[in-house]
Amino acid sequence: MKIWKETKRLVRIWLRVLQDWRSGEARLFARSKTDWAEISDWHCHVLVQPIRPGATFENKLANLQLASAAITGTQIQPAEIFSFWEVVGRPSNRRGYRASRNIVGGQLSSEVGGGLCQVSGIIYQLCLTAGLEIRERYPHSLDIYTEAERFAPLGADATVVFGYKDLRLANPFPFPLVFQFEISNCELHFKLFTPQPIQLKKLEFRSENQGMRKKVEVLDLSRPNMEQLLGVSWYESLKSQEPA
Repeated sequence: MKIWKETKRLVRIWLRVLQDWRSGEARLFARSKTDWAEISDWHCHVLVQPIRPGATFENKLANLQLASAAITGTQIQPAEIFSFWEVVGRPSNRRGYRASRNIVGGQLSSEVGGGLCQVSGIIYQLCLTAGLEIRERYPHSLDIYTEAERFAPLGADATVVFGYKDLRLANPFPFPLVFQFEISNCELHFKLFTPQPIQLKKLEFRSENQGMRKKVEVLDLSRPNMEQLLGVSWYESLKSQEPA
């Protein structure tokens, strides 16, 4: 069963690679790193989230540190695409990633690289606010938090699965962007640097219960007396939990 699962994963990965090259998207992936001295006077936009304690906290923290280090310094030129997995690479034991909590098949379990969705989620939330083009993003299938436990609004998440569920953002501005992460005092800091000022959107994540599911609308309230719908996400209730 394990061999079949890995074979299925590899087939999906290679099909995705082929699709990216055929569409030309792979040639637009951002791969360059910045010279920090060149952006010392750039504008900085910051989003901070707490890293919640849990049974696998140390493992999750190690995963966050590895992914954050890989992304820090990434420069996205105009019309280039940031691909989470293109920059981070496969989360494996060999590369230092550890097992932590993850959602698999509608249940909580433990997998190598668990917890990386907090990295992709904070990128998605700030970049959506900053007006980047969201090329690919997937919500989690479940809402596993109470309101008191949340580190981000419901609907601001972005789940990633190596090889076929990615977070991809395109730079619509006529100037480059730079990403930076810092982790301190159990907080995740994501910074977006721009050489020119940008107008941040005023977002509202509006949740509505519909039976056993939750519907979340993302609205842009930047313009007075006007609501612009940016997207809709659906979440199911948690079926069962396993220690992780």
